[in-house]
Amino acid sequence: MKQNNQKQYAGVWLDNQQAIIITNDLGNDNGDYTIHEKVKSNGNHSGGNEHSMNNAKQSDSLKYFKSLSTLLEPYDEILIFGPGKSQEQFQNHLQENAQFKSKKITIDSANQLTDPQMIAKVREFFKSRQS
Repeated sequence: MKQNNQKQYAGVWLDNQQAIIITNDLGNDNGDYTIHEKVKSNGNHSGGNEHSMNNAKQSDSLKYFKSLSTLLEPYDEILIFGPGKSQEQFQNHLQENAQFKSKKITIDSANQLTDPQMIAKVREFFKSRQS
């Protein structure tokens, strides 16, 4: 699937509600980035005691992170950015996964951005790494 040993790059904007995966299309020579996928978390629990709600929240986070990591497996370098602590939690999740041990993962904070701003941020981040 990889041509010319070309590295594949992905950026992920995420918070605890959703993630937006931005990639340079595999096999696309112009190196442009597009929104590959939007993934929603299932995190809306109500009722129950604090303990059961916390367990449900942790279980949802794990499912959310697992579905994201499956989508990111083909990529060599990953930029994770967004508000709050979600990026650190996701980075930790990836680092515990053997498939991500050899990948370069960078985290950065960013507030709410429009889709074009996210794409530009990912494009600029990886462009500076390649030159």
